[in-house]
Amino acid sequence: MHPPLEISLNLPVSAAAAFEFFAKKEHMANWWGPSGMEIEIKTFEFKPGGTFHYVLRAGNGFEMWGKFHYLEIEKPGRVTLLNSFSNPAGDTVPAPEVPFGADWPLEMWTEYRFIDSGDHCELKLISHPHHASAASQDLFAKNHDNMKLGFKGTFDKLKSYIVEAKL
Repeated sequence: MHPPLEISLNLPVSAAAAFEFFAKKEHMANWWGPSGMEIEIKTFEFKPGGTFHYVLRAGNGFEMWGKFHYLEIEKPGRVTLLNSFSNPAGDTVPAPEVPFGADWPLEMWTEYRFIDSGDHCELKLISHPHHASAASQDLFAKNHDNMKLGFKGTFDKLKSYIVEAKL
């Protein structure tokens, strides 16, 4: 078994404030997704068993649908979910082969931890393939650096939004 994807960053707010940026639709609409893509949120039910279903759109017309299925929410310290690609109806579907590859995991178990650390929050993301084949686990592990780069763009948007929101 491969080690999970792990990303840590500091946010200039308390853990309770950082948690709210994940818990409210109006916040997620302002920062979730890679740089250069706009988000449209179709469903946002931030509760255990709830769904966050969205589409990301690039300026060239490319669309990428995704969803979270929330498993556990412990305010203000932790959120666990299954992350997947989806279609407009909200069904879980395989990732686009380009750029992800044919063996990309269908679902990824993901945990966000919010840890108070003085005058800021340490945000930790931990993710690994969920019920995935060996080939899917290998591909996910080989792409840790690419995922870290992608999340960097998303988390840079979060940091900028926090500063703009002044919460």
